[in-house]
Order: sequence, then C-alpha cells, then structure tokens
Amino acid sequence: MKYTLAILPLTFITVSCLAQVPFSRLALRIQGTQNVNQSRLHDYWHPASGMKVSASTPFYTGDWEVSLGIHRFNNSTDVPGFGALWISSGWALKIPVTHRMMLNPGISIGNYRMSFDESVTGYSGEQSESDFVSSIGVLASLDLGRRWFVFSQAEYLRVQTQPLMHLWFVSAGVGVQMNMGKILQTLLE
Repeated sequence: MKYTLAILPLTFITVSCLAQVPFSRLALRIQGTQNVNQSRLHDYWHPASGMKVSASTPFYTGDWEVSLGIHRFNNSTDVPGFGALWISSGWALKIPVTHRMMLNPGISIGNYRMSFDESVTGYSGEQSESDFVSSIGVLASLDLGRRWFVFSQAEYLRVQTQPLMHLWFVSAGVGVQMNMGKILQTLLE
C-alpha cells in the first residue's frame, strides 16, 4: 500500500508528459532576476538586477528550452565591475499542481560570458571571460486564462571558473504560449 501511494503521483506525471505532442506549442517568457546568495564572489562584487528571456516547447518527454540572461555585478573594491551574459539550453518536466498551476523542475547547460569594465591586469589581463555553466531550478506558473501566465523561478548556477562561482537567482515574470503551425512543427521534428 505504501508503494502504491508513491507510484501514483509518478504515474500521473509520466502520463501527462508522454501525452503531449512534441513541438506543438511555443511558450515565451520574460523575467526580472536577482542574485540572492552571498559567497566569496560577493566580497568583491555587488549584484544588480538582471533580466532573462526564454522560449520553450514540448519535447517527447518534458519541455525543451533555450534562455538568454543578462545581469550586472558592480565592483565593491578595486576590481572592475562586470556584466554577465548567459546562454543555455535545457530540459524541464511539467508537474501539474492544479488545473491552473504547474511546477517545472529543470536542468540546463550553456555558456556564461563575463565582460569586465576594464582589463583585469592583476589576474589574466583579459577584458572578458567565457565559461561553462550548468544550472538546476524550479519554475512555478499560474495560468491567467487564454494564453497568458505569470511565474516565479528559483535557479542555482554553477559557473566553471576558477574559483567556482555558485549563484542563486530568484525571478518573476510573465509569459505567453501559442500553438505552433504544422509547417514549423514538422520542421522541428
């Protein structure tokens, strides 16, 4: 009996993911982001607010997503500030909570590019740095009816620089979803 209670939710999630038609819809999101953790990085830089845009579509299981995010770190010591741009591709699972609310846990990988205000001569002499980034997060969305939805997201980024950067972001935004035409759907398949 105790295993039945564990298997039922997993079965429901699996069936809802497999029942979707790949590339049948497109969801576009825009959100404001804020870095909220404190680490060694934050001894030298203070995070400013950022922005992220994303596009996702149903895949064979879950949703496939591409994202572009930007944010700024202002200097707090004698090191130059920098702007960061991250581009990622990922996969998320849709878990229905109610008929209007969804949870989307997901993972992604990509590139994290830092452009410094001036050359970092004390370190590498470079004005920019580009590193591998991986992330894990969860997005909670509320359907507003028709095609629009609002959402919030918590996301952890691990940037493979030396030393490693561990960044936690919270964000909120608005999105719209639309059906894909048969021609575009066929091209993506």
